[in-house]
Amino acid sequence: VNASQGDNSAEIAKAQAMLNEVNAAFQVADQRASEAAHALNEAVSRENAAREREAEAQAAEHEAKVAEAPFKAAQEELEAALADLKAQEDSYNGKTAELKKQSEEGGVVSRNRAKVQLDAHLAEDPLPLRRAKLTLEAARKKAEKARAPFEAATKIAEAARAEASASAQKAASARAAADSAKQAADAALAEAQRQVEEAQAYLDEVKNQPGCAHGAVWWMNRALEERRRYMPSSKGGIVH
Repeated sequence: VNASQGDNSAEIAKAQAMLNEVNAAFQVADQRASEAAHALNEAVSRENAAREREAEAQAAEHEAKVAEAPFKAAQEELEAALADLKAQEDSYNGKTAELKKQSEEGGVVSRNRAKVQLDAHLAEDPLPLRRAKLTLEAARKKAEKARAPFEAATKIAEAARAEASASAQKAASARAAADSAKQAADAALAEAQRQVEEAQAYLDEVKNQPGCAHGAVWWMNRALEERRRYMPSSKGGIVH
């Protein structure tokens, strides 16, 4: 059955349905965009706070290492000197063992020559070498003891800095995720705005048709204007 001339009730119903749909979509998108923006702001604040804590931890770590440095250098210098003395002692003992072996093996001439060399070698006084070793070992232990609290402080500072860096990285990842969520929410809001504009265009078209129920159209127009109050003017929003 054909509708009577000038009856555009079907178009009005379609405009009403479209209006209801875009209103609902816009409200959801607007709420989600607002929540995403709030979440992003919080994530940025947490990241900034984490970066500040990381910077403080890095400064504390640096100070601890600077305080430890002279004690560490002294200990390492003594350890290097001890290593050198040990190398000399090992060389002395190695030569002793080699000459003893040569004095017991081979021909008479070679054994006798080795015995003479062994006697001369053993005649060298190893006492200064041993005393120096004992002195250095005592000095190393003293240096190690002096360094201990500074070394412990450095390790604590390093652990704190590592934890702060991990927290900062975690906060940065959370901020990046919040930023992506905000972009998605903004895109959804933009789509909702586009649908509002489409509904407005269709409503304008219906209004200009003959037989329009102006009262119903007025209420739909009013509802659309309420939605557009929350839209930026660049997207067709109403400046107020």
